[in-house]
Amino acid sequence: MTVSPRRYHITTFGCQMNKADSERMAGVLDDMGFEWTEDANTADLILYNTCTIRDNAEQKVYSYLGRQAKRKHEQPDLTLIVAGCVAQQEGESLLRRVPELDLVMGPQHANRLQDLLEQVFNGAQ
Repeated sequence: MTVSPRRYHITTFGCQMNKADSERMAGVLDDMGFEWTEDANTADLILYNTCTIRDNAEQKVYSYLGRQAKRKHEQPDLTLIVAGCVAQQEGESLLRRVPELDLVMGPQHANRLQDLLEQVFNGAQ
């Protein structure tokens, strides 16, 4: 029996720095054996990398999270992550507002994604 690899999707809101961070985090997920998918609805892990400066990112991410939070109730193994400036700014209040989130991390933690995910997969939030 072949086990298919877990799939991930990253949506990046905002600035060039976020795009670079998203590329770096995608590389980490690739190295962990995940496969990228364009369709968030087929992903096992969804990461929203946010910016507080551009494109009303905060409102957009809450809208996207609302849809995926509903999906998580049907698929509890779905991993939901918010990274970037909105995550840094909102922190604990983001977790209270969207309890389905598995991980909230500021941009300063992008280089720790693998360690943080391993903690999440072992039951931490």
